[in-house]
This record gives sequence, C-alpha cells and structure tokens, in this order.
Amino acid sequence: MKARIIAILIAALISVGTLGAQNRWALKTNVLHDATMSVNLAVEWGFAPHWSAEVSGSVNWWQPAEMSLQHVLVQPELRYWFCDRFSGWFVDAHAIGGYTPSVGGFWDFSQYYEKFPNLKTFYLQNAKMLGGGVGFGYDFIISRHWNLELEMGLGYMFVKGDEYSDGVRILQGSKFDYVGPTRLAVTFSYLF
Repeated sequence: MKARIIAILIAALISVGTLGAQNRWALKTNVLHDATMSVNLAVEWGFAPHWSAEVSGSVNWWQPAEMSLQHVLVQPELRYWFCDRFSGWFVDAHAIGGYTPSVGGFWDFSQYYEKFPNLKTFYLQNAKMLGGGVGFGYDFIISRHWNLELEMGLGYMFVKGDEYSDGVRILQGSKFDYVGPTRLAVTFSYLF
C-alpha cells in the first residue's frame, strides 16, 4: 500500500513538472506594463524541447499632467530553457526597438547632465531607441494552461531624440548610450 502511494506521488510530481513541455505556443501579458496603462502582448513559440522564440510589443499614448510614458516598443527574444520549455529557469538574448513621442518628467535629472546643472525637469521627444541585451528568468506552472513568469534583462540601448526642459527645446538630435536594465517582466502566460 505504501509503495503504491509513493508511486502515485512520484508520478504526480513528474507530470506537474512537465505540464508546460506539451505546449508549443504561449500568449502573454506583462503586468508591469499593464500597471502603467500600456497595452502589451507577447507571443512565444516553443520550437524545440529547450528553445523558444518570443516577440512582445507595447504601446502607450497615455500622458498624465507631470510626466509622460508614451511609447511604442518591440522586443524579439530567443530563450534557452534548462528544463523543458515553458517551465523552470531560462536564459535569453533579446533585441529592443522603439519610438517615443515624449518621455520624461519623472525625476530631477540635473545630477546626470553636467552641461545643464540647473535642469529640474527633462523630457526627451521624438526619440528612437535600438539595442539588445541578455536576461534570465523563471517560469512557474500554475495549471495546464496558465504560467507566471519572472524575468530580468540587462543590456545596451542607443537613443536619439530632442531634449526639452519645461517645454523649451534645448538640444536637437541628442544621442545617448544607455547601459542598464532592458527587460523587467512579471508575466501571465496562457499556453496552448
């Protein structure tokens, strides 16, 4: 009797650990983007037992009074899964491409720009972004069709746009090199 119960428990644990492996596609949304009222969606295709490819997109035209989060962003990503796809740990390489008609006004940027020591608000308008990075994450299986995923990525972005302060353009065609976080996601996935 004990052996039968142990065998049933082991079979249940093995089947729960491999639920995600039977799925080949995932439809996803990043709740961190949702929190900023950005419309976002990702599609992931598991094309091999340990490999998947994802394309995510995000759009936000919302602009509160004191700051702006407007953007269009596309991030393709290639993932290697250490277990079966859609379950457990993974590493990735991702690219970033985007445009923002207006972004900024969140912080006092004066500490970052020596050329504008009295700058209190900073906006970047008509900015184009291009870059890439690497990341890692973990995918938790919630049920046969639902997963929760946590991911973080670091990388590089080249940004070109016009600098504004308090509604006045101070520099046209500024170029910035950004090194830092390029991906942060808390994602719900529907697998099919």
